[in-house]
Amino acid sequence: MNMKRFFTFAGKVSVAHLVTYFIAGAVAYPFLTKQFYVGPDPLFAVFMRTEAEPDLWRHAMAWFIPGQILRGVIMAAALYPFFDALNNWTFRKRFLSLAGIYLVFAFWSSAVAAPGTIDGMIYMRPEFTAYAHLAVQPEIIAQGLGLAAWVAWWMPPKTDIPATNA
Repeated sequence: MNMKRFFTFAGKVSVAHLVTYFIAGAVAYPFLTKQFYVGPDPLFAVFMRTEAEPDLWRHAMAWFIPGQILRGVIMAAALYPFFDALNNWTFRKRFLSLAGIYLVFAFWSSAVAAPGTIDGMIYMRPEFTAYAHLAVQPEIIAQGLGLAAWVAWWMPPKTDIPATNA
């Protein structure tokens, strides 16, 4: 394995993940999901650390960046065996493939009973209504598309238009 190439790829995936994760969350939180974390009926506070409990929230804030960097490295490690194939594809094919992998395997079909996942819709208590499952979708979709576009763009460019024999 080419360690320099892997660490470069892992760094790029980690940066793209961290930035898109932060931006998608920062935009979605005040408009879509804040009501689930704080307020009169903080549904997610039952199983998550929230800003409503500062002692617990400090832990989340201290580990946010290291945790997301670790996620990026793990995602890069899982994708790295496919690096050469991805590298030979056009931007469009890389983008669609990476977005599909992220959204399907890492979110909708993950084996985690969380809001917005298929298992979440099956196993979470009825207090987690369809609205709660739908409200998280824009954030996840935006982050997945942003991450996929950034990583696909950072790989060596290929044209999306086949060359013609002129």
